[in-house]
Amino acid sequence: MATEELSICLHSDLLPVARRRGREDVAERIESALKQANEAFRDKLFVPLALGSGHEWRAVPESLPAAFEIDLFLRHRLFPLQITTGIGRGDLGGPLSEGLARLAGPCVIRSRKALERARRHRGGTFLASGDPLLDAGANTISLLLQTLFETWTEKQLEAYLAYRRHGTEATAAEAIGITQSALHQRLAAARAKTYDLATAQLLWFVDHFPAFFDEHGCAQAS
Repeated sequence: MATEELSICLHSDLLPVARRRGREDVAERIESALKQANEAFRDKLFVPLALGSGHEWRAVPESLPAAFEIDLFLRHRLFPLQITTGIGRGDLGGPLSEGLARLAGPCVIRSRKALERARRHRGGTFLASGDPLLDAGANTISLLLQTLFETWTEKQLEAYLAYRRHGTEATAAEAIGITQSALHQRLAAARAKTYDLATAQLLWFVDHFPAFFDEHGCAQAS
């Protein structure tokens, strides 16, 4: 299949240390997380997430923002397992209806190269789009997100996800059975507001690049 618009490929794997220390249920955990992601992002996936050889998984999201959203979703669901991800953008060859195994082209090649870079970095998400400026901006923000996320504990992640789900600290604290003060402390220790802001900036950046600037001022994320 050849399309006029460039396609997006996502390719992820566990860090080697995570594979070595993994319990027998690691594959089941990944399968469960992929199923949740496929359900949550059903409308943003041209080819759904599928587990391949070893602990690797791949997909064809509809856009760069969708690829990063899906990757963040899986990082949260698989924590404390650490994952590496490569996102490629480019022409894609092969029939989508026949699944990931038949796909080829620059999109697939770049996602693999980005995954190798993430492996060398020992974690995180890297983009290889063919545009150095886009890659530099997206990868810089991704590195910030990864640096913050690596410091989190399971309780901090629980607090963050509860807050995102319920919208206020009071309802989030009640949902996980702690005081609002305790939840606030966990979010502050995780620098959750910085993480949220960086996430929003990343999704805006990859969605709007190259941003449009007019005489009235610079475009910026809302």
